[in-house]
Amino acid sequence: MRTANRRLTAAASGMVALGALAGCGIQPTGVIEAGVPATGVHPQATVRLYFVSPTGLQSVTRPASGPVGPQETLDLLLGGPNSAEIARGMTTELAPPIGVAKVITGDKQVRIVMSTDVTRLTPNAISQLTCTAANAAAKEGVGTTADIDVRVASGHTTRGPLRCAVPSTPPTPAPATTAP
Repeated sequence: MRTANRRLTAAASGMVALGALAGCGIQPTGVIEAGVPATGVHPQATVRLYFVSPTGLQSVTRPASGPVGPQETLDLLLGGPNSAEIARGMTTELAPPIGVAKVITGDKQVRIVMSTDVTRLTPNAISQLTCTAANAAAKEGVGTTADIDVRVASGHTTRGPLRCAVPSTPPTPAPATTAP
């Protein structure tokens, strides 16, 4: 008897719920446009530049309003470190009047054509150009930062092919040690 009552109660509850849903008064409608579909969180765009620090060449990232190509990245590098980077000890050996540089990318290669005589650039200046250009080209799918050949040219002189030997992320400081 109890089983029959439970079945009857369950059936009655189901009928009541079905009746409530059927008679709720909501009329069917068509598709209502409500704007752009949700796409999730977008990571903030950044640009990576290489400057000289007291410990050697080091990468820094700056926020960007969108994707930044190799030419724009090199233009930012030639503009030098910003005030926050200077406060962290960053400098550049690409000091004015460095002139202009044109960036040409290809399959696993970047050519930087300078208006300045490249024979006068220091090894750090060449490394700044090489690593910044290779990293920017890698973001565009030209290759990986480590396998992109970079050539820096002016007039009839070309330096390279060169490869970036600096990690693309800033080094992690070593933990402090104490003497016994």
